[in-house]
Amino acid sequence: MMNLEDKISLYYTSLTKSEKKVYQAVLKHPKYIIENPIQKAAQLLRVSVASIQRFINKIGYSGYTEFKLALTSQENSKQLNYTKTQSSNPIIQAYIRSLKILENIDLKSFIKPLVKDLKQYKRIESIGNGNTALSAKQLVYSMYSEDKFIIPVDTSIKINYLANSINKNDLLIVFSITGSTNTYKKLFSTAHKKKVKTYLITMNQESKLLKYASRFIILPSTHVENSDSTLHRVDSRAIFYVFAEMISYYYANGI
Repeated sequence: MMNLEDKISLYYTSLTKSEKKVYQAVLKHPKYIIENPIQKAAQLLRVSVASIQRFINKIGYSGYTEFKLALTSQENSKQLNYTKTQSSNPIIQAYIRSLKILENIDLKSFIKPLVKDLKQYKRIESIGNGNTALSAKQLVYSMYSEDKFIIPVDTSIKINYLANSINKNDLLIVFSITGSTNTYKKLFSTAHKKKVKTYLITMNQESKLLKYASRFIILPSTHVENSDSTLHRVDSRAIFYVFAEMISYYYANGI
């Protein structure tokens, strides 16, 4: 069963500011949740009951009781591993946690049809913008060794032009941490209308692009919980790079 930290890694990108505020308050004072009913906990944490409920629902718990049990388990685990945690590099540990989550995600349902399409399609675009432009290029470079040419599309201008020219012979693979509609709505809506296959690789559980994508996968984001209970966001492109290498590997060796 996925623990609380793992759930936060999967849902972090989609958390609102108020939901992150709740999580930060819970990190700072976990006993307020563990030892109290929700009304008292909300009062002690200085947040609303509704905010706690929204946060709990967002990260996939059925209710306050289940969340309390998960938090209790996490705090007990922290006590057992206190010495080890204190001596570890927090950035390395954050990436290790994200990679372990990635290892346990159902990858086959996404990668297997993608590999099949990569072998069938002649015109393939690997798409990213801003921070994820390099992730998209990583897939391009990885596939060179397999003698498979993929066209990199790495700026918003190119993405806009692509939206005007795609047809059913195109295969689109999009890397986007947030699944931004500002950047990709035109591309995805056009692809959907023209029945162009699209694969979306994102970290946002609530991206509005999910409904347009032929297939999508949600990867874990990476963050560090500081000693003062604040959250430090770590660049998540490394997870995208690893995933691009996984696609290349399974293309070469089967899945």
